[in-house]
Amino acid sequence: MWTAQEIKGLKPKARQYEVFENSRQRGVGRLGVIVSPTGSKIFIFRFFWEGARVTMQVGKYPEMSLTQARDLTGQYGAMLKQGINPKAEAERQQQAMEAAAQAEALKGSVRQLFEGYTNKMQAEGKRTHKAVLYSLQKEAYPITPPDMKAKDVTPDHIKRILSAMIIRGAVVQSNRTRAYLMAAFNYGLAHDNDPANMDQGVLFGLLSNPVAAVPKQSHAEKPGQNWLKLHELRHLLDTFGETAKIGWLVGKLLELIVHCGGQRPYELIASRWDVVDWVERTLLVTPDISKNKRPHLIPLTDSALTVLREIHSHTGETPYIFPKRGKPDEHMVSGSMAQAVKYYREANPDFPFFTARDIRRTCKTLMGEAGLSKEIRDRIQNHALQDVSAKHYDRHDYLNEKRQALEVWEGRLNQAEPVANVVNLRG
Repeated sequence: MWTAQEIKGLKPKARQYEVFENSRQRGVGRLGVIVSPTGSKIFIFRFFWEGARVTMQVGKYPEMSLTQARDLTGQYGAMLKQGINPKAEAERQQQAMEAAAQAEALKGSVRQLFEGYTNKMQAEGKRTHKAVLYSLQKEAYPITPPDMKAKDVTPDHIKRILSAMIIRGAVVQSNRTRAYLMAAFNYGLAHDNDPANMDQGVLFGLLSNPVAAVPKQSHAEKPGQNWLKLHELRHLLDTFGETAKIGWLVGKLLELIVHCGGQRPYELIASRWDVVDWVERTLLVTPDISKNKRPHLIPLTDSALTVLREIHSHTGETPYIFPKRGKPDEHMVSGSMAQAVKYYREANPDFPFFTARDIRRTCKTLMGEAGLSKEIRDRIQNHALQDVSAKHYDRHDYLNEKRQALEVWEGRLNQAEPVANVVNLRG
């Protein structure tokens, strides 16, 4: 049996040569060494298979030690006794390793997961796809780098992402980010089994959603309660457009939102003049900009038409009702109303605190005070009704019902403030 020192002492010759160890066993092959003229040495294994002599490389010395080479060829000898060709088996194992490595290389990264999910959002017409991608990149990348395999993300990574947000006080936003992460990993779980994705060359290999085990901060999720009283809403309508940095057109946007019963700002901002029917007195929110992807017909009261005519006198030559400043072929930035509300609060610190979303809630609450049913208020505000009948069968546009309701709302908005009784007391 060889010793390590004997292997080390093999000298190069003018021509390559081979030496073999005598194992004193038959039918288990022999360990050998090829020595090149340069002095390099390679362990080999020689055996007979079906009457033919077969030689296979085992490893390079000294990267592979004699002990390692002897152990490996011992396994090959055991295969021969079992009727297995060790060279064919080694090639099969090598191919399997290469295939596994290739499959591993194809596993999608965190970047591919986030971009794939938000691209799907965009394809489905969800306008928040850019904001969601930005949030995921901003919050997750410091903990889970973009090139990290998505399958390697654990609940601990998710906890660290959300903990950093909670520590800095962004508790509510941490729940939003958690929801984005949950949806992104659910997309990854479904991706690998979707036949439509077979030609993309990316598989995520996810076995579970790492977000599922991490709870959201339920104490931070409180239903919105804030709304303005009727006299506060009237004051806001009178002063909003005159506030510094807000501008006339955004002031008119607020008026149209309110006179139309609390419509979503984006659905009006992204609407074009050709959806206004001046004769039928309607404005159609088309499915491509509607949040629930259904057409939404808004009846226009006299007050709403007055606001639209005022706007038309300024922007009627542009395709959009609310064009972007300096770029008339584009609509106003979707966050314009939220930014304007911030300016208004800064200029009017004594006015009750409110957000842009509170305007929609205010209209719905005050319309309820005016006696309008929840169903008609939901239809006015284009809520996605969840009952089976509304979702699948009821295609009535409720235009007349909505028009009557908005006329009641118009009367309440324009109603004069009550005058306090005055009692004269004579001494």
